[in-house]
Amino acid sequence: MAATTIKDVRDWMPGVLCKEQLEKLVGLVILGDLPADFDKSSMDLTLSRDGWELKNGALKPSRGPYLQQKHTYSGFFEDLVADESGQFILYPGKTYLFKTQQRLHAKSIKELGIFGQATARSSIGRLDVLARLIVDGMNCYEGFRPDEVESGDMFVEITPLSFPISVKPGSAVSQLRLFLGPPEDCEIKGALLHQATILGEPADGYLRVDLSHVQKGDREACALKARNADSLSPVPAIKGASKPHPSEYWERIEASLNIHNERYLKIEKGSFYILRSKEQLALHGSTAVYCMAIDETIGEMRIHYAGFVHPWFGRERKDKGKGTPLIFEVRGHDVPVILRDGEILAKLRYYHMSREPQKTEDQYSDQTLNLSGFFADW
Repeated sequence: MAATTIKDVRDWMPGVLCKEQLEKLVGLVILGDLPADFDKSSMDLTLSRDGWELKNGALKPSRGPYLQQKHTYSGFFEDLVADESGQFILYPGKTYLFKTQQRLHAKSIKELGIFGQATARSSIGRLDVLARLIVDGMNCYEGFRPDEVESGDMFVEITPLSFPISVKPGSAVSQLRLFLGPPEDCEIKGALLHQATILGEPADGYLRVDLSHVQKGDREACALKARNADSLSPVPAIKGASKPHPSEYWERIEASLNIHNERYLKIEKGSFYILRSKEQLALHGSTAVYCMAIDETIGEMRIHYAGFVHPWFGRERKDKGKGTPLIFEVRGHDVPVILRDGEILAKLRYYHMSREPQKTEDQYSDQTLNLSGFFADW
């Protein structure tokens, strides 16, 4: 098959690039090792052997080559050394930096006007791990603009919060979505779009928390709460590793009722919860979604959604049904707070695809209140 050229890409429609297009960009825009996986509207970024502990915490990108800060901030970067099995153990409350095995071809990115948007993989976010992409030249996390890309080197900043985790070279912790053209030009809006993709009322583009109970093993729960990290073994965030039983790391939490028989959940300070949306999504192949917290810090909570929502999500269920809820990660801040059933947590941002991807099975299309795929079933 002939290599893809700059001219070939210029014939593509603007929008989010699909799996088949991303695969054609290897060698032209995407350099280094092949990504671990190309999803319908993004690709995985994988860790290299080059890793550091950031001894003084996160160091925000500020244009220019990121690793120049190793010299500017003496003693901030400590080289990481893998254990005998080739794994790195990352501990809660500490921040780490890894160079990715992939890099961008800066010249091609500029010539084509390709933009990037990143997020932690869903399986990583559900471990209560912050994973943020840094691209050389940018002064912000989680994306890039073509005119500001310098070397093309990329890094992932990783901060576990609840559990220790283990990773190794080739572990995928972040996803990158590429746009042909500025993302704001690829965005689509409108009430009809919400009605066509959101099951439930009101279909207004917002997502609300569902505190009804579902069966998790031998118990019912509306939420899953992370246990205290003290003495817990590292969770292997490694594809193919043996999966620990979730009861070692998680509690199943039931909703409480107020005097009006309305459900609520008390979010404890410093605690981490997995919750789900009332609304169910059923996306068409021409549409990709980015789920944004309505406010990253609503009151005394941090709301987050990790992972991209890909075309066909909610339409490829094994049971042939239609519609799937999204999963939220919620962390309490300094004081407890009450979360009520039906509270708005997030807003959907829709983008049109450059090309419709092929239909393939989606591991999350059957989810209800699911943990990371790095855990065994209840």
